[in-house]
Amino acid sequence: MLLDILAYESPLTFERYMELCLYHPEHGYYARGNLPSKKGDYITSPCIHKIFGATLARQIIEIYELLKTEDFLIVEAGAGQGFLASDILEYSEKKGYTFNYLIIEPFSTIKEFQEKTLLKFKSRIRWLKSLEELPKFKGIFLSNELFDSFPVKLIQKNKRKINEVWIEIKNGNIKEVLKEVEDDKIFKRIEPYSSFWEENYRTEVCLKVEDFYKILSEKLEEGFVITIDYGYLRQDYYSPERNKGTLLCYYKHRIMDNPYFKPGEMDITSHVDFTLLRELGEKYGFLNIGFTQQGSFLVSLGINEIFYEVSERSWKDMEALKFLIFPEGLGSSHWVLIQAKLKEKPEKGLKGFSLSNRIYLLYTN
Repeated sequence: MLLDILAYESPLTFERYMELCLYHPEHGYYARGNLPSKKGDYITSPCIHKIFGATLARQIIEIYELLKTEDFLIVEAGAGQGFLASDILEYSEKKGYTFNYLIIEPFSTIKEFQEKTLLKFKSRIRWLKSLEELPKFKGIFLSNELFDSFPVKLIQKNKRKINEVWIEIKNGNIKEVLKEVEDDKIFKRIEPYSSFWEENYRTEVCLKVEDFYKILSEKLEEGFVITIDYGYLRQDYYSPERNKGTLLCYYKHRIMDNPYFKPGEMDITSHVDFTLLRELGEKYGFLNIGFTQQGSFLVSLGINEIFYEVSERSWKDMEALKFLIFPEGLGSSHWVLIQAKLKEKPEKGLKGFSLSNRIYLLYTN
């Protein structure tokens, strides 16, 4: 049982607690085969309609034409049931492009779902268990709602000091304990903002994403990194008004703020610090190409035209389209960040940012 494993490691940081709850190889949330779906705990854009993947394929095709490399490869991490991969490959094939695709998936239960979804493309798809196993490649690294599931440090202001939240488990009871912060990286991240926080202000700091970027920079020889996720600029993330942080849990389509309710049985997430991704991109040799909200990105790529190509134009299709691009759906909560490692800087911007490129926001304090 996961609770026994957690108790054995007690006391442990919240970061370690979150890591075990989500990624324990036998009892973690993802090892159980939990996936985004209309019947699951939460949904993502690829679950809503194939128009999302088809529209993204347009951007991928433009990038392919820009790189013009024979060994072009699309690598996706956090691929869910494989809907995004399927929709990208299907639309690209209609346009005369037969891309090779690689999925990073550490859990065999989830890989089995993906294999069923992608059966018609099996000759062009490979799987690896980790980013470390990935050979050097040219092409695209793609993720949709990946970084929000990275384990985070949970911190709290207490008696004018910043403390880290640790977990103690005794007799099946989970208790939080505040301890002094030992990692200077945490202070460096929050330093400009923490003096404005009130007593008991609580938030998160993600440190693990840096190792991921470092490895990715070693693997991607030339190409683009497309990140789609929900999150904030750092000044918004750590604003005094956001005094409870961004940590959320999803259980059977219910949003909860108690990460101790059902360890290993519910999704635990925190919003992405997009300023951090910009900083890490620059640190590890990537150009920051564009940043905008999902709705603007999809409209720039012509989702209205693709709607007529890939849908039956029914009422359900129209509602799905609205949900993907309107602020009431995922249009403004989700952002698209594209970074690149190139021999030469592109002469013109990518089509996905033709209506709006707000990359400048990532350089403001």
